[in-house]
Formats: sequence, C-alpha cells, structure tokens
Amino acid sequence: MKISIAEGLYLIALDDEEGRLLAAAEKSIVPGLISACILELHLQKKLDLNDNIITVIDLTGTGNVILDNVLKKLKSGSELLETIEHLSHQFKDIQEDLNQLLIQRGILRKEATKLMWIPLSERMDNANYAFEQQIRDSMFTIVFKSAKPTPGFVVLMSLIYDCHILNEVFKDKDELIDAVKVAKDIVDSPVITEELSKSLKTLKGFFGN
Repeated sequence: MKISIAEGLYLIALDDEEGRLLAAAEKSIVPGLISACILELHLQKKLDLNDNIITVIDLTGTGNVILDNVLKKLKSGSELLETIEHLSHQFKDIQEDLNQLLIQRGILRKEATKLMWIPLSERMDNANYAFEQQIRDSMFTIVFKSAKPTPGFVVLMSLIYDCHILNEVFKDKDELIDAVKVAKDIVDSPVITEELSKSLKTLKGFFGN
C-alpha cells in the first residue's frame, strides 16, 4: 500500500507523543495538504502547471478519495496560489478526512482520554509506524548519503520544510542544519520538471520561507 504525499506530510505533522497536530504546523498544515494534493495530481499527469497556471487534463479518478475530491474542484486557467487559498477554505476539515482515511488503512487509530468513563479528549495514535518510519529513513538517506529522491519525495521534503516541521524529523541541531540546506535546495533537483520546480519555489514564498 502506497500513501499519498498529503498523507505523508500529515503523518510527520502529528506529534507522536501527544497524538495531535504539532503547534508549528497549525497555521500551515491545511494549505500544505492542499498543495501536496495539487502537486501529486500534477505528478500523476492529471493537470499541467505552466507558469503556475493550472490546466486540468484528466478527471479520471486516482483511487484516493481526498485527491479525487480536490481534482473535482480544480479549474483550468486558475492560478496555483489563488487555488490553494480558495481550496483551503473549502477543505478546512481535510485533517479529519485524512484521519478517517488513515484509520481505514490501519495506519492511525483514534484513542479517547477518559475520566470516570467520560471522554475528555481524543488523540490519533500511530497504529502502523512503518509508513512514517520509511519517510524519516528516506529523508536521512537523502540528506546524509546524497540519495537521489523521487519526484514525489522532492515535493514531500520541500513541503515539510515549508510547513516548519523539518525539526520534527531532524531533532539533532547539527543534523537539522544539514537537512535545512538540502530541503532549501531540493526544489532545484534534476529529477523534477522546470514546471514543478517553479511551483515549489513559489510555495516557499507563500509559506514565508
């Protein structure tokens, strides 16, 4: 089973101990997830990104309900950042949708904190950590062994940096310094097209990086 870029981003954005979204990602996670969906649809050749203008070329379903829902809302001729801002309002509950999808897949499970059988709060527990571990291992390999990333991983690592959660993966300060250098430059990776590179650079400005 392969997870989407948005699912990978969300798994990293969840605090493993608290089972809740990391504070650093609270403001950026929804547009980050929408960005991940749009860029993955581009990688799947569902849309073109020419000078950050979206052109929908294939409305066939992807098999991922969240990607398909985003695809249905896209309009040819719309600008990337405007679309992300617009869809961030329409899909403001995208985190709940991801929770449900990841629970169905057995990757997350919902746990309730109770007092005298009264539910006080809910947390998302990582029921199958292998998916997140694979992301973390791959990022370490890219940073410290100069491994060649896939186009999807270029998008994922760039968005993890944009959403200010790179330090969730690289907790050691010295390791983080090296990771930041790689994450900043990964938008120029030769494995992605000029179209995608330009879009990722535009997103860096959008997220304040």
